[in-house]
Amino acid sequence: MIVRKSLLAAVLTLATTFATAALASDTKDAAPSASPPAAATTAGITKEHAVEMALKAHPGEMIKAYKDGKNGKETWEVKIKGDDGKKWEVYYDIKTGELVAEEAR
Repeated sequence: MIVRKSLLAAVLTLATTFATAALASDTKDAAPSASPPAAATTAGITKEHAVEMALKAHPGEMIKAYKDGKNGKETWEVKIKGDDGKKWEVYYDIKTGELVAEEAR
């Protein structure tokens, strides 16, 4: 019985030591960083942002917007019925937000 209590005390001591070390490690890693995590900076642009940029470039009515591919890149394609009487298709790279192409019909 005494051996069991001693063994249990030793196990609890080890568990507490590991838990304290893990907590200290987590706290150190949780310190604020100067730059956002890589996932936040490589997330790309949203469909809403692509629509906003397209309408700024070509004012009018957005007809539809969806994921597409253009020039080997994954893009947001935004179709606009322009105030200039033209139908625009504007393509933005999803990863970078860069304008890939725009076509008037």
